[in-house]
Amino acid sequence: IGSACASHLLSSAPLHVVLAGRNAVRGKETLRRLKGCPAVRSTGSRLSFEQADWRDSSAVEQLLVGADALVHTAGPFGAEPAVLKAAIRARVPVYVDLSDPIEYIQAGLDLSAEAEAAGTCALLCAGAFPGLSNVLATECAARLGERVRDLHFSYFTAGLGGSGAVNLYITNVGFGTPVPVFRNGVFTQSMEAGSNTRCVRFFLDPSDASATLVGERPVWSWPFPEGATVGAALGIAGDSSVGMGTAPDVWNGVMGALVAAVPRGWWLSPAFSQGMATFSRPLVALTDRFVGETHAMRIDATSVGGRRVSAVQAHRSF
Repeated sequence: IGSACASHLLSSAPLHVVLAGRNAVRGKETLRRLKGCPAVRSTGSRLSFEQADWRDSSAVEQLLVGADALVHTAGPFGAEPAVLKAAIRARVPVYVDLSDPIEYIQAGLDLSAEAEAAGTCALLCAGAFPGLSNVLATECAARLGERVRDLHFSYFTAGLGGSGAVNLYITNVGFGTPVPVFRNGVFTQSMEAGSNTRCVRFFLDPSDASATLVGERPVWSWPFPEGATVGAALGIAGDSSVGMGTAPDVWNGVMGALVAAVPRGWWLSPAFSQGMATFSRPLVALTDRFVGETHAMRIDATSVGGRRVSAVQAHRSF
């Protein structure tokens, strides 16, 4: 995701983009690949790499001196917004990340006064979901024209969706994380990740391209924050939910069986979740060759009067 973001920035305007990461070998390989892109060469942009660990706040702060913007894509995001704090101390004008944990979001919001004093405009949760999904949900709510009762987010990714191997670890940890949603207009958290399977049509009309590309898919409850954050922002009166599904469908069955068999607390153990990620990585890599990187999202907003507005977005690559 980081390299895709860099590619987009480099091809859009003459910029100096600095890639930063822990692995120098991978960093230099990404540097070589991006420099070879015709769109990048045509803008006259500059590209360089700096080896740095985002967990080392002082090193990050030093790297940020003089920067105009920081895009933080190095997950998994925990509860502590260390890189955001470094950006504020370095007075970086623009900060963007792809975070999603509820605790992280709240900790980031608590830094609002410090960010404003430093002249830092910070945008959290700026990925696909949460991110674009939140924007679509807000648009659906605006088109309803009356108070939202229920709000449902549904997502699908084929395999890893092109998001990288770290997503396996993040997914495993998610099975031990409470799902933050609204029930009858009241915020609640329940340990239900990987359960409550439902089928979702990732299209609005059978003639839509997404009907062929994605179609109808099973999704299960997932602890992304937008069921709570967007629900609270809109003041919904009823229920919210967030569902996630994948392909091939056998993975949905395997995950469901594992969640039923493994104690929830085990998933929060870095050793257990990383071990499961390492074990499953070759299998996922194999199936990814056949299922591709398709991803899709559907948002359904229903008003207190019974009206419903839905939005669907689908793409062949994450």
